[in-house]
Amino acid sequence: MKDFSVSSICFGCEPLGGVDWGNIDINSIKKAIYKGLDLGVNFFDTAGVYGLGLSEERLSKILGVSRHDVVIATKGGLSWKLKSSGRAIVRRDSSPSSIRKDVETSLQRLRLERLPIFYVHWPDNITPITDTFFELEKIRKEGKIKSIGCSNFSVHQIEEACSVSKVEYIQQPINLLDGLLDKNIEKICTQQRIKVIAYNVLAFGLLSGKYQKNSYFSENDRRSRLDLFKGDNFENALRVVEKLKIEASENDRTILQHSISWVLSQKNVASAIVGIKNPNQMEENWSAIT
Repeated sequence: MKDFSVSSICFGCEPLGGVDWGNIDINSIKKAIYKGLDLGVNFFDTAGVYGLGLSEERLSKILGVSRHDVVIATKGGLSWKLKSSGRAIVRRDSSPSSIRKDVETSLQRLRLERLPIFYVHWPDNITPITDTFFELEKIRKEGKIKSIGCSNFSVHQIEEACSVSKVEYIQQPINLLDGLLDKNIEKICTQQRIKVIAYNVLAFGLLSGKYQKNSYFSENDRRSRLDLFKGDNFENALRVVEKLKIEASENDRTILQHSISWVLSQKNVASAIVGIKNPNQMEENWSAIT
């Protein structure tokens, strides 16, 4: 893999796993990935748990030899067991042995000799943070990881990770509905020169501006289970979205463009992850930075 900066738009590959985002057309996502590469996207975000390995496998196959020329970020620290219903029971496990296993399986599924970025998806709140990141530092020195990251960590947990390892990236949810990155996390990112990769930038799609009070979400779409999309919570969020649409239009922008560019303007934010299902969405998201 070449050394270069990550693109401001990161192609979120959770939909490639084929679950929790409604009906998925893998061929459309494939076309969107090719469109992204044409536009200049060089950053792809996945995780072992997305589709229980399918997202990584499909991304590797779609990218082909190009997988060596882009930055692929993946995540580990979650284990799973399938239930008879077809859904999986997922638990956090960031023990050194589990993390090492996750690195190895991600390398196999992505067909890489070294992972550009490997995040601990969630801390398990049992394993000492220092044990997890001491192991990751060993794995990095073995040449199997280029950069180490934290996802969904508190400021204290980030500090602990930094005490034994060089942490280069963190993932945190940032969007216009939920507000700014925690000031204490921002501070340590500045001190340690950690790049922030923002996710849930469009608040599960609300900030795309395409949903209305009567919008329907199927059972295979996680939004059907989220409190944000129910009752008063949903109506209140839609009212905020309408105000943001007006704010965006005053600057000749769509709410989607406004939402992404706002996130990218925040201190230490290097890239915004957006889930993309088709080429049109790819072009629309890319337009936020052009």
